[in-house]
Amino acid sequence: MGYVLALLAVLLVAGGYFLGVRRRRANEDALKTQLDERSEQLTLVEHELLRRTSIDPVTHLPTQQYFQDFLEREWRRASRERTTVSIVMIEVDHFRAYNDRMGKPDGDACLRAVADAMRPLVHRPSDALARYGGPGKIGLVLGGTDAKGAMVLAERLRQAVENLQRANPASTSGPVLTISLGVAAAVPDREGAWQELELIAAAEKGLLQAMDAGRNRICLV
Repeated sequence: MGYVLALLAVLLVAGGYFLGVRRRRANEDALKTQLDERSEQLTLVEHELLRRTSIDPVTHLPTQQYFQDFLEREWRRASRERTTVSIVMIEVDHFRAYNDRMGKPDGDACLRAVADAMRPLVHRPSDALARYGGPGKIGLVLGGTDAKGAMVLAERLRQAVENLQRANPASTSGPVLTISLGVAAAVPDREGAWQELELIAAAEKGLLQAMDAGRNRICLV
C-alpha cells in the first residue's frame, strides 16, 4: 500500500511538472506571437514615417532613397522567410521628348497623372511605388510576390496609364501616354551579397527590352 501511495505521489508530482512545462511553453508561444505582431506593427509604422518624410515633390511618390531602404528591409525579411521579392522598373514612353516639346510644367503634370493612375493599385504594406532614377522613371518593390504575380500587377499598371487617354504628341509609338515595364523576381540567397542590386539591374534590363520591342509593354527577365 505504501508503495502504491508513493507511486501515486510521484505520478502527481510528474504530472504537475509536465503540466507546468506545457503551460510555460504555451505562454512562451503566446508571448512570441505577441512580440512578432508588435514587431510587424512597428515596422509598418517605421515604413509610413519614412515614406511621409521622403516624398518626391513632383509625383508625390516616395523618393529613390526610400525605394532603396524599403527594398533592403524587404530583402532581409524575404531572406529569413524564404519568400520571393519582385521589382518592376517603369518608364513613361518618350518622356524626354514630351518634356522638350511640351515644357517642364506639362512634363511634371504628366508624371503626376501617371503616378496618380498607378498609386491606387499598389496598397500592400510589403509594396512600395517610388520615383526612381532619371526623368520619367518609377520603381516598384513587391515583397512576397513571385514573377507571375508581379506580371499581373504590371499589366494592370500599364492598362491604368493607357486608359488615361492622355495625348502624347511627342510619341512615335502611339497617340496617347503609355509606359514600358521591366520585371524581375528572386528568392534571396542567405549567403549572397548585393543580390538586391542585381535584381534591380535585371528589372532595368527587362525595361530596356520592353522599350526596344516597341514600348507600351512588359518584359520579364
